Amino acid sequence: MSAVDSVQTNFSGLNDPLRAMGKEYLLTGKGGSYVASTIGNCNTRKYHGLFVVPQPRIDGDGHVLLSALDEAISDESGTWELAMHCYPGVYYPEGYRYILEFTGPPVPQWIYQAGSLRLKKELLLNFEDDQLLIKYTLINASGPATLQLMPLLSFRNMHTLSKANAYIKEEVTPIKQGIKMQLYSTYMPLYMQLSADAVFVPAPDWHFNVEYPLEAERGYEFREDLYRPGYFEISLCPGQSVIFSAGLKEASVIKVPAFDQLLAEKKVPTSLEDYLMNAARQFIVNTNGDLAIKAGYYWFGRWGRDTCIALPGLMLLTGDSQGFKSVLNGLLRELKDGLLPNTIAEGYSSYNTADASLWCIWALQQYVQRYGNALQVWKEYGPQLKSILHHYKNGTRFGIKMEEDGLIYAGEDGYALTWMDAVAANGPVTPRAGKAVDINALWYNAVCFCLQLAKLAKEVDFINTWGLPPEKIADAFRCCFWDAEKQYLVDYVNGNYKDKAMRPNQLLAVSLPYTPLMPEMQKAVIDKVREQLLTPRGLRTLSPEDSRYCGHYCGDQEARDHAYHQGTVWPWLLGHFTEGYLNVYGYKALPLLEELYAGMVKALDEYCLYSLAEVYDGDPPHKAGGAVAQAWSVAELLRMNDLIKQYQHKAILLPNDMIVKA
Repeated sequence: MSAVDSVQTNFSGLNDPLRAMGKEYLLTGKGGSYVASTIGNCNTRKYHGLFVVPQPRIDGDGHVLLSALDEAISDESGTWELAMHCYPGVYYPEGYRYILEFTGPPVPQWIYQAGSLRLKKELLLNFEDDQLLIKYTLINASGPATLQLMPLLSFRNMHTLSKANAYIKEEVTPIKQGIKMQLYSTYMPLYMQLSADAVFVPAPDWHFNVEYPLEAERGYEFREDLYRPGYFEISLCPGQSVIFSAGLKEASVIKVPAFDQLLAEKKVPTSLEDYLMNAARQFIVNTNGDLAIKAGYYWFGRWGRDTCIALPGLMLLTGDSQGFKSVLNGLLRELKDGLLPNTIAEGYSSYNTADASLWCIWALQQYVQRYGNALQVWKEYGPQLKSILHHYKNGTRFGIKMEEDGLIYAGEDGYALTWMDAVAANGPVTPRAGKAVDINALWYNAVCFCLQLAKLAKEVDFINTWGLPPEKIADAFRCCFWDAEKQYLVDYVNGNYKDKAMRPNQLLAVSLPYTPLMPEMQKAVIDKVREQLLTPRGLRTLSPEDSRYCGHYCGDQEARDHAYHQGTVWPWLLGHFTEGYLNVYGYKALPLLEELYAGMVKALDEYCLYSLAEVYDGDPPHKAGGAVAQAWSVAELLRMNDLIKQYQHKAILLPNDMIVKA
């Protein structure tokens, strides 16, 4: 049995509400829309909804328009409510009791058994048109049955909650085979239609105090009121299907064969790589014609650092080199004073990051390694690359500047400028102002790469004006960070202070294409990282031997912030561990890396089905947490797989005795 066979794709026995709410699913559209809930159809987060879509006239966030669609089915013997909500102290209705089976890929599917009625539900988000489609099929029945569909509306930003009010527009506008609603004038209308004639029965009312238990766990407001305009009612005969549609424009024709064709185009994944390729698509959004990467679901938007780290895995390894350049070009338009933004929001970008620009250079380096067009890259991106190096060398915002020894100092009171960026009430949780080991590993790599391109292009002026030889930076790096007694790199240096916390940031000095370390130092670093930080889900952010170590990522925001980079495991670091381990051990690294990669298949059904979480607990069993699907987690596992395959291919071409000696 292959490792991927252990991915759970079929769930039964969901008559326990906690089990029914324990797994989430996520579908995404090209324009930034998404559908998300639990397999029990109970929203447990404020971010869940059947139709969440950007509203550019308001802001750049997603907005929950259709929170839920409550279903009920009836025949002459009775009525069964198939929905599920959390209310104070109770689950109502208890539709989870009627779920006979839930199946995952290629799309979420449910089989309900209610009395003698058996109903199949298939949910699909049309990726190209950002249109929700739900197909209901009456599989078994002794005669006709009546299906009732009751939309519950929010019309609010996904970060907020709605409350009953007298300001909504209750007007229901009839359209072809459905209705149009617009609760507030600032919103685009929501179109809800069916593929067959149905009756819409107006029954305006509010559903009060719907609860989202995961928001309560995270320390946020967790109750909201949902508006019910009425319900659709349609009669179904055995074997008959009907499709419900929701979107931002009126659908001209909704037909069952069209749904079936869209479903047939979706391939069922058969390997971990297939699952990751499918998941990679979730993070690519197209807004106003520009491609961008959404850093994670549900609450992350566009992040400069995350975009650059995720770009090679999400775009190059999925074969979309043009998409790579589209995302990169859009990001580079935000370049100011040598810095790329940390976060990018509608009309505003924040630049409090010391590494996003350096990761951008690394992403271009990956592009060159894959396509070999170094001169073209320098021709297209040379001005931006030179701008980044110039500003880092001579000084830019947030105290970022090259010091006399050639290393980068970065820091300003109140800011966390590295990827370990959690900030609590009293300031950064992991203050790393000064010379950080990861920033300077990236800096050395960036300088070497840019000089390599300039030499190929024979751009003598840039080479001569740069002046500082990379060898000087490498010498300074080793002098600054190498701890001969501990046999690893200190995390950061500020004046006479050296932070000797055992963290994964030092890994970049081994994994990046250009390393400032001697071979024996590289081996010592990777061995220490493996010994103290490596887990089956990624790398810990702090050694368990450190008194500040937090083994669990949970609680309210303050508790989570204090654990975020103090032991919490991040899977994105597996890509760099793989590259560093291969750099040091060559073919001998393959057994461990293959085992690690294969083991990640178990993560596909632990949290959000068939994607990878943002973080995991530092302590076993390494429970998933944070964002349910994270771009760089997926991207770097794809890159890990690619690195392994490259070495496996080389191994096939070499005699066994050469592999042993390598």
